[in-house]
Amino acid sequence: MQLQSLSSLQWNLIAGGLAIFLFGISLMGNALTNFAGPKLRGYVEKYTSNPLMGVLVGIVITGLIQSSSATTVITISFVRAGVMSLEQAIGVILGANIGTTVTSILIGFNLEYLSYFITLIGVILFTFSSRRKNKYFGEILIGFGLLFIGLEMMGGSLSELKNIESFDNFVASMARNPILAVITGAILTALIQSSSAFIGITQSLFASGAIDLNVALGLMFGANIGTCITALLASVGGSLSAKRASLFHILFNLSVSVVFLIFLNPYESLISYLADSLSANKLMTIAIGHFIYNFLGMIIFLPFNKLSARILRKIIPGRDSIFTDLPDIELDEKLIEAFPAAALDQIKDAILKESKVALETIKQAKLYLMNKDKKALENSNQAEAIVNEMDTKIQAYLLEIAKNSNSADLEGEVQNYLQIQINVERISDLAQNLGEYFEEIYESESSYTGEALSDLEDMFDMVINNFIRSVEVFDKHDQIEFRKLGEDEGALDLMESSLRKSHYKRLQDGVDMTSMASYVFNDIISTMERMGDHAYNIARLTTDPIKIHTEPHGKFD
Repeated sequence: MQLQSLSSLQWNLIAGGLAIFLFGISLMGNALTNFAGPKLRGYVEKYTSNPLMGVLVGIVITGLIQSSSATTVITISFVRAGVMSLEQAIGVILGANIGTTVTSILIGFNLEYLSYFITLIGVILFTFSSRRKNKYFGEILIGFGLLFIGLEMMGGSLSELKNIESFDNFVASMARNPILAVITGAILTALIQSSSAFIGITQSLFASGAIDLNVALGLMFGANIGTCITALLASVGGSLSAKRASLFHILFNLSVSVVFLIFLNPYESLISYLADSLSANKLMTIAIGHFIYNFLGMIIFLPFNKLSARILRKIIPGRDSIFTDLPDIELDEKLIEAFPAAALDQIKDAILKESKVALETIKQAKLYLMNKDKKALENSNQAEAIVNEMDTKIQAYLLEIAKNSNSADLEGEVQNYLQIQINVERISDLAQNLGEYFEEIYESESSYTGEALSDLEDMFDMVINNFIRSVEVFDKHDQIEFRKLGEDEGALDLMESSLRKSHYKRLQDGVDMTSMASYVFNDIISTMERMGDHAYNIARLTTDPIKIHTEPHGKFD
């Protein structure tokens, strides 16, 4: 049957197949992430010490979560938080581009018939299993099966495109001018925001005979460019590091596509030769082309990792943020067994560094309150993210020391440091909460003025003073400072009570009780008072440390 126009296609099957295909990719990626556990972000950070390791991490993580864009966004967040350099991020992004070929390779196995049985097994596991891991595995199988079912639904209808004269003419134009194929692939991928999905559609079109190999490869190049839209959107309004990482993602795919376009004919011959040598079907042929494209791109760019970072910093100059030059905390795992006391010295230094960042969380939250400066809120949130990363490292290191310690004194110090750094992290959390209160207030178009704003500024200053003093006590064990802090803590409690009364007085005098600013005032001063409590805890634990008691050995044994 000859179709006369695009309206003759079964668009319901194409739309439904695309929906099922996209849902299958998303479900499989989310389930794989859950199955692998919540430590994926930790792996990204821990195993990217050099660019080559970054590539391997990018491949593995993207293979698991089935989204190079998601891996890129995670990487950008680490660069922004100051726990990963731009050079490391470039390695992960290069790996992510290879990892995203996993979907096209899976499609290449052409498991359409088995996909229905795989889906059924997944549903049975998900429905009847009580164990969470088994449910996640069931979801992986469901997503895997739906991927092929959706592709089959689309493929049957898309294969009819070759019978439409206008489409045939368009394909002929793309064959004569591969740049048109690249542009088409980029636009369509940007629209559906999934290169995996568009590569799948391209595989289906090529397998059905609707397009030739050179057109399919051009569409594939375009898909790799179009997928940059997600990283670009993620970097909008973000830090300079986020913009640089996103720019690298774009420049990488653009430049590699240009290189492959120049050598399209020999590249097409290479793919045809490899496909014939491996007896690959048409679906796998595109998967091979997709893999080689990204693999060779990685080989080209990896040696120029540092040069790429320098160029990106020149294209987008400037100091990224107030945390750009923040030194990383040093926790040498070899010291845990060899010299535990030195390991604890490293912990103290790490907590002092964490405290500096936590202090910035408070100061930036105050700046946001006083000036309504959104950049200050971003800085406060960024500081809190860095504190959380430090907190995770410090706690893990302390627990390793505890596992390897047989000394009651050492165990007491570990417990003490653990409690102190928990208080530091909690202060940072509460400072971020204050920023959230202020954001709610400003978004509701209310604010503090006059006496209320002055009261909050005074209380902020006292909280900052108390926290600085508590860290001073922790650092130098200064008993005089501790006594002063005790007096300041009492003054902070009295200030909270006084400000609460002043607020009630303002309400009685006719201040709008329905505005967000009035509604959360008491919550704000209560949060500040709690921050003061945590600051005092840091100094108290320093001057009166936790003691671990053991049973005496002797005549009663």
